[in-house]
Amino acid sequence: MFTQFCKRFSVVLLPIVLLMFLFPASPLLSQDAEKSGERPAVKEKNKKESPKKGRTQDLEGEMFLTQDKVRLAATYYYGNADKETVPVLLLHGDKGSRQDFTPLIKLLTNNGYAVLAADLRGHGKSTQRIELIPTQVETQIVTKQQNFSGFGRGLKPKIVDYLAEEFQPEDYVGMAKFDLPLLREILERVHVEGMVNLYRLAVVGVGRGAALAAYWTAQDWKDKDSDRFTKTLVMIAPAELDPRFDMPKVFANNKWMRTHLAVLFAIPNNDPLSQGIAEKIRNALLEKNADETLEANFEIVHYPATKTVKKDNNESKTEMTITEIFTSSEAKLGSTVFHFIDKRKKAFTEKEARWSKLKY
Repeated sequence: MFTQFCKRFSVVLLPIVLLMFLFPASPLLSQDAEKSGERPAVKEKNKKESPKKGRTQDLEGEMFLTQDKVRLAATYYYGNADKETVPVLLLHGDKGSRQDFTPLIKLLTNNGYAVLAADLRGHGKSTQRIELIPTQVETQIVTKQQNFSGFGRGLKPKIVDYLAEEFQPEDYVGMAKFDLPLLREILERVHVEGMVNLYRLAVVGVGRGAALAAYWTAQDWKDKDSDRFTKTLVMIAPAELDPRFDMPKVFANNKWMRTHLAVLFAIPNNDPLSQGIAEKIRNALLEKNADETLEANFEIVHYPATKTVKKDNNESKTEMTITEIFTSSEAKLGSTVFHFIDKRKKAFTEKEARWSKLKY
């Protein structure tokens, strides 16, 4: 009998003893609770953060082709607030690349923004194109050859150099027609994942990249059923993209854009062409409207585009690169652009700030 009792006793108590041994009560918590007469606070579970926050992703190669078969290269920098994250699209100018924006990218990503920076066709690492050539034709211009399938009989894909030095006017139009839709596709994909709020988009462009930024924005706001992604537009030293794209005209009399878009024009000193483009766009947006509240949405700032170089007791002026302009203590362009975007972010209305599914 005693033996059976011991067995039953061990079956009941042994698990309890093991639990007490493995998870002893904290004497400090118990004493503090007794003294205060309150129950100890329960720690909140740590919220799971997205593993993509703070990461970068390079986009290039066969999976990042434009519709006309140009290999683009871009880098996406994830933000840190998921659906609250403001995305910034960066578009470089002639003979430039995404590397031009390195100082601005650091400033934006350090403050939680998501950034998409691309090398537009013919620039940076986006210098190859797939062309379909009849199999019987010999070509000396081919730099590389790979096996592709699905291009049809009698045609052979070849990878050829595609350099900005050989650009024709239609190549710049190709940036708008083919490069921008591919970049939009990337941003839409991240939005659908809930990693960004595309309806808070800021677009920054330099030179012809500024014209592309204007074109992108005009597409966003062309009518009441458009996407209306772009809420902030920054045009640095804007230049003409193509005579067929009349920037002031596409911005004129758009009442939706006028009330919801903030535009910063950053103009180099003594640059009448860029100044003229900026004033025409600003006047088009504010045409027949003298509302000071709306005028505050459109700023024009000027910056020095040259630096003083001393050599052998002589001083001379040389042109600064866009990267130097972003970091220059005189130009202060990096901080100017960042603060404009950040100010617009803080001014979002509740409707503008709300994340929602895409319309399509």
